[in-house]
Amino acid sequence: MNVLEIERKALLEIKELLKKEPECISSIEKTEKGWAIQCEVLEKKSIPETYDLLKLYEFIIDNNAKINSFKMLKRIRRGDID
Repeated sequence: MNVLEIERKALLEIKELLKKEPECISSIEKTEKGWAIQCEVLEKKSIPETYDLLKLYEFIIDNNAKINSFKMLKRIRRGDID
């Protein structure tokens, strides 16, 4: 599978696992055993939107786009600049 196919399938897996709509994929990296994907997910909606709380997750995905493991890396506010 190429990166685009992995992204599409991984987004479906992530949505099903977390029961939340992923905001975006921030990185996809090929590994020896599959793929490492970092994804931002909206945790709490706020007004204004710059105060939305997002969580950054890392997912380890096999070559069939099935999630083997995941962990939350950090919480961020939408308006924060790294």
